[in-house]
Amino acid sequence: MRRLLIPLIAALALPTAVSAESSMMTQKAYGASILGANLCFLRQGKLTKQSFVLNVENLMLKKGYDIDLLYKDNVRKAGKLIANKLGNNCTNQRVLQEESFVIQITEILM
Repeated sequence: MRRLLIPLIAALALPTAVSAESSMMTQKAYGASILGANLCFLRQGKLTKQSFVLNVENLMLKKGYDIDLLYKDNVRKAGKLIANKLGNNCTNQRVLQEESFVIQITEILM
């Protein structure tokens, strides 16, 4: 009985662990993208530092995501890279459709 129970428990736990890891990556990617876009607007003078912080934290909270992720070095680095890639076009979503760039961001966030 014990031999059957342990693999069953492992099988039930595995999808949860994979799902949790996937959810964490989704949260990090979302955090990096909103950091990047809002940093772009901050650099253009369209946001104050205070409104920048409030915007990104509120957007994370609205999704139910952990705002502490915004302060992780890899999320901040990915956010800066996104802001730099956006340049002066802060709403250019095509940036995140470039496969090589998405791979680069993913590697930073891992």
